[in-house]
Amino acid sequence: MPVEALGPPGQPRRSVLKKGLWGGALLALGGSGFLLSRDSRRVASPGRLSSFDDVEAAVVHGIALRLIPERSGFPSIDDLSVVQTADQILAKADAGARAELKQLLKLFENALTNFVFGGRVRPFTQLTAQEQDQVLLEWRDSRLTLRRTGYQAIRTLILASYYSSSQSWPAVGYKGPPQGFHQPDSEAWTGIGPRPRSEP
Repeated sequence: MPVEALGPPGQPRRSVLKKGLWGGALLALGGSGFLLSRDSRRVASPGRLSSFDDVEAAVVHGIALRLIPERSGFPSIDDLSVVQTADQILAKADAGARAELKQLLKLFENALTNFVFGGRVRPFTQLTAQEQDQVLLEWRDSRLTLRRTGYQAIRTLILASYYSSSQSWPAVGYKGPPQGFHQPDSEAWTGIGPRPRSEP
């Protein structure tokens, strides 16, 4: 996934996720602690992470399981280390966007917001698979811009983390980029002036 999808460098503090009074209030709630929540259900340690804490990693893992359920012929999200890959992608994003996405993950897990919007008194990682699916649909179809935009940001991050792995390509019939398409020794383009030409 292009890092720009999570926010370009120098993006104003009042970003797309913080537009409106509701957006700022919800993000603040997401980072303010787990009011009315129970303990999060943790997952086996995915290894050293640079962006996510244990709770955020568990939420990413839980959402990924719902977006990419196990299917015959497809590697699992654990086979492809989706949480670690998402962590690495997020580490390269703009610091403001990274902080907001982490707040969104906490908002998903916050039992108080789950109660306000769906009448549920447990954090996301403690819900059944069916309840988690319903929460995701509520975020996707919400009238609040922050919830819709937040859902798309998290979904994009997770799908990019899965399908960027060459191990997922055979399952979808993708043979990979044409031979010679990627030239690791080619001159990098800084974005200023014409692109450098690569040797054929």
